[in-house]
Amino acid sequence: MKINIKRFVTLVTVIILISSSIVPAKQPVEETAVNYKTQPIKPKILAYSDLTPIVEPEIEWSEFEATAYCPCEKCCGAWAKNRPNGVVYTASGEVAEEGITIAADWSVLPKGTVVEIDGVGTRIVQDKGGAIKGNRIDIYFQSHQEALEYGRQTVRLREVGN
Repeated sequence: MKINIKRFVTLVTVIILISSSIVPAKQPVEETAVNYKTQPIKPKILAYSDLTPIVEPEIEWSEFEATAYCPCEKCCGAWAKNRPNGVVYTASGEVAEEGITIAADWSVLPKGTVVEIDGVGTRIVQDKGGAIKGNRIDIYFQSHQEALEYGRQTVRLREVGN
């Protein structure tokens, strides 16, 4: 049997090439100590399609009839005469403060509810009144003149952070 060396070398070369393409050669693993204090952890970069936006529901605005009151007898009736040291206490036991206190129907807006009044700001339900029923609020002012100037308005209102 005569062996053709040239064919034999060609055949062995083809077998080596095919086997190296099917089974990749193992790469030597270099073990190195990673110091996480000096080498920052690289975050995974996400494509836009991988991100799911977090959408918080919009808190709905409600319409309320707003009036204003102060500590005087015209606004508070008999309660105005019964103020220890002139301090105005609300139905919740808090001291009434301009810029904080509002009165509301506690079945609609329970005491302690924080609300945002569009164009007015954030207030807390601390008081209630006999005429304040349903979607009505009474905003506390320190002076009768400021209460008169505010008057009666329809406002948009929404609960905040409850």
